[in-house]
Amino acid sequence: MSADVVVPESRHEIIWTRRRVLHRGVTAIGIGLLAACGCAPAIKQPRVPTVGFVSPFAPDLEQFLRPVRALGYVEGQTLTIASRTGVPETAEELAPLVDGLVRLPADIIVAVGSTAAGIAKGKTTKIPVVFFGVADAVALGLVVNVARPEGNLTGVTNVSAQAIGKGLEYLVQFAPGGARVAFVGNLGENPGSLLQLAAAQAAAKTIGVPIVDFALRDASDIDRVFDSLSSGGVKAVMVGSDGITLRSQQRLVENAARVRLPTIYTRREFADAGGLIAYGPSYPALWERCAALVDKLARGSAPGDLPVEQPASFDLIVNFKTAKALGIPVPQAIVAQATEVIQ
Repeated sequence: MSADVVVPESRHEIIWTRRRVLHRGVTAIGIGLLAACGCAPAIKQPRVPTVGFVSPFAPDLEQFLRPVRALGYVEGQTLTIASRTGVPETAEELAPLVDGLVRLPADIIVAVGSTAAGIAKGKTTKIPVVFFGVADAVALGLVVNVARPEGNLTGVTNVSAQAIGKGLEYLVQFAPGGARVAFVGNLGENPGSLLQLAAAQAAAKTIGVPIVDFALRDASDIDRVFDSLSSGGVKAVMVGSDGITLRSQQRLVENAARVRLPTIYTRREFADAGGLIAYGPSYPALWERCAALVDKLARGSAPGDLPVEQPASFDLIVNFKTAKALGIPVPQAIVAQATEVIQ
């Protein structure tokens, strides 16, 4: 076949292509005319979701935003943050903040702590709520099932009865001989602290040590509580995880050193501040899971279909410098199991 012979199929394709170009040209001209007269259809911009964030502990916001940014979100462009932080951990202080986020309305609410989470559950059944830092979501009535929450709440837990019991086992190794152990925390306003205490009491029965509890109403109670420990025959201290203790890290560590009692905490920040021992989950990892849940909700997932995230592993951190200053020997079994040692 000669190279200059045109087959019908090719001719049809050329004609069709020209018609398509002509059609597109006419369309472009039409849109241009519509634009000139102000009648062109507006291009719909993606909606920017608003995430309401409420926590009694102000530094939590940055801990949350770090993994959110890592997911590609930019505040003010692809995500709006409405934060309410740094208030006392009481229902009286937190309820108005949650109310404000509901009225805003936020598209998603992140509620940090058992008190804030419980308030959020009572304020809205429509806005998705991600709770963070609660001890037992089922026991607190936040969800009916951790695998399938079913309602408008899901989230991340931070402690478990097993972890509290393990922490007590570590602590009594620093004060053997049936030592009396004090549990210190916000037992009046944080229902999660009550669950932590109950877990410690259950583990204490198995281990064979008595537990005595000391409630903190606010940070000003810390000095008084530690003053009373020695007279009560206390030989070791467990510090609960709540808004008061988190805001009072340095004060708690200094008081434990003052009365020279071995003290265990649930977060590594306490060990970094000079606390003797910390046993708990990696909080940066937990915040990553919280951010991932918010991302899924922002993309359209239903909270009731997202399982509650629970800590997968726990770290044991020992501050050898503090142990030396207090004259407390570190048991070899603790050294062998420690995931990190601060010298």
